[in-house]
Amino acid sequence: MPNITFQPSGKAVDAPSGTELLEATREAQIEIEAPCGGKGTCGKCIARIISGKVDSDSLGVLSPAAVSRGYVLACQTKILDEPVSVEISEQIGREGGQFIDETDDTCLVRCDLFPKEWQPTPLSSKIVLEVPQPQLADGHSDLDRLTRALHQKVEKKDIHYPLPIIPQIAETLRREGENGKVTVTLAETPGRFQVIRIEPGDRIARHFGLAVDIGTTTVAVQLVHLPSAAVLATQTAYNDQVECGLDVISRINYARKPQRLEELRQRVLKTVNHLVNQLCKGNEVDNKDIGGAVVAGNTTMIHLLLGLPPEYIRLEPYTPTILEIPPLTAGEIEIEIHPQAIVYISPAVGSYVGGDITAGLLCTGIARETADVGLFIDIGTNGEIVIGNREFLMTCACSAGPAFEGGGIEQGMRAAVGAIEKVHIHPQTGMPTYQTIGKVKPRGICGTGMISLIANLFQTGWLDPAGKLNRTKKTPAVRVNGRQAYYIIVSQEESGTGEPIMVSEIDIENVIRAKAAIYSAASLMMEQVGLKFGDLANIYIAGGFGRFLDIEKAVTIGLLPDLPREKYRYIGNSSLMGAYMVLVSRESRQRQMELARRMTYIELSTDPAYMNQYTGALFLPHTDINLFPSVYL
Repeated sequence: MPNITFQPSGKAVDAPSGTELLEATREAQIEIEAPCGGKGTCGKCIARIISGKVDSDSLGVLSPAAVSRGYVLACQTKILDEPVSVEISEQIGREGGQFIDETDDTCLVRCDLFPKEWQPTPLSSKIVLEVPQPQLADGHSDLDRLTRALHQKVEKKDIHYPLPIIPQIAETLRREGENGKVTVTLAETPGRFQVIRIEPGDRIARHFGLAVDIGTTTVAVQLVHLPSAAVLATQTAYNDQVECGLDVISRINYARKPQRLEELRQRVLKTVNHLVNQLCKGNEVDNKDIGGAVVAGNTTMIHLLLGLPPEYIRLEPYTPTILEIPPLTAGEIEIEIHPQAIVYISPAVGSYVGGDITAGLLCTGIARETADVGLFIDIGTNGEIVIGNREFLMTCACSAGPAFEGGGIEQGMRAAVGAIEKVHIHPQTGMPTYQTIGKVKPRGICGTGMISLIANLFQTGWLDPAGKLNRTKKTPAVRVNGRQAYYIIVSQEESGTGEPIMVSEIDIENVIRAKAAIYSAASLMMEQVGLKFGDLANIYIAGGFGRFLDIEKAVTIGLLPDLPREKYRYIGNSSLMGAYMVLVSRESRQRQMELARRMTYIELSTDPAYMNQYTGALFLPHTDINLFPSVYL
């Protein structure tokens, strides 16, 4: 087998002839991004062959000059029968980020989400029992006596004891002497109770749960003290799957091989478990004291977490393997908490409207008994939209692409330290001033920065409605190269990368396409129910990206409808907040399931009216200027 050595790390692996270089990097645990899922279209998995020969098909994405210097795409390169030395450049842009400060709920009891005088009814509960010791000829087993004691405290339903629990019963019941005191962790599942753990003595205070949001880009985990429903801490990190694809379609493509599906499962588990262990260590909590978890995520992310093939999600008639997942245990999924802990996975509605949306709706007025019509928009690589009230619920999803996450932008990056997040344009000179995350030298531009830039260029006349830069006025910030024009935000001297940071008209077009997908999907939904945007009482903006969205700039480019700004509500990571509600409230669990079953799912890809709406939205802010009166004031 040929040996492959990676520089500058010095790591080496052996791989059979014909192995993809991308596969070899995974085997060597070398971090390299492949946002397109290994299709060879994004140009991100760049490596340089230092020595040895390979079979590569990288021309077309990489220039002839780059190929001549040894640069290749790892996903389009195969190893031959000889040793190879490969240089993998440092992958930047994953450290820090806007979500680092997402700890608003730490040490709070979220009573504002529940009725007054509310009491927690968590996914699992601890019950202290006094179980009589065995007596001669009483005919009762240890299990019988434990069950009788439980039925004195809880409803007389069937109680299920998993096999790993049963061997612990005899010793535990005898640890505390006569009328031994024990603590049983119990979860209510459909039709029965399930015993999670049995401990000697009174352990009722040491009882915790997890709320987990598995996003395409980020994963967030909250540690909750279940008896009080208090959030102890929140941790967030990038989903380790991002290196295999920026959006759900890329990851579905990547998962076509069984070993890649397993890789994606292990990657997201690694992220979740890393956050869980951080939370436990930082709060002096034993992982085994975590007796329940609620997981929310889009349909594809949940399929990948469970190792379910996601291929049919993207193929007509777009049918996932499962929408309502029965309760599972942490041991089955391999989440590093008590292995018998119940893991409740939020129900999905369709291939592209998942449990993150049914969880998020719990945080809005749409989930309540109100006649007011609300619009819920979760803006990300996949845009999900819900409209409704107590009478009806309709939902759809659109593929916005990765532009709002910095993908598809030549010098784009995620919202990490060094990303340009705001840009102001001087109306006369056309010169920019900018602000970066972390107030450090810029290394690229993120999604909020692109929206800010495009809105300001348009408002100052340096960009036309079709997304073309003004070539008639002169400014050093606009560079024309043939048919393409570029806007230079940062000079080479000011840049943190040593290269100027600029945005092309193609980059601008990608953002316009993304905003058109979101706006036209919302517009079509309104049309389907016979309403106009003006009929809405509230618009809820969800998602990590939405938390930092400037409503004025979003309206200026035509991403959001031009409505009175007081109608807009930021609800941040509503998927995580909804998962928390489901974790601590039986009513929320029931309501979420009702919402999921009430929703009518619209498949936009089969609706010809969607393309008409989309085409009209491919301008700044729209072809119909009457829809955006405030932009033209």
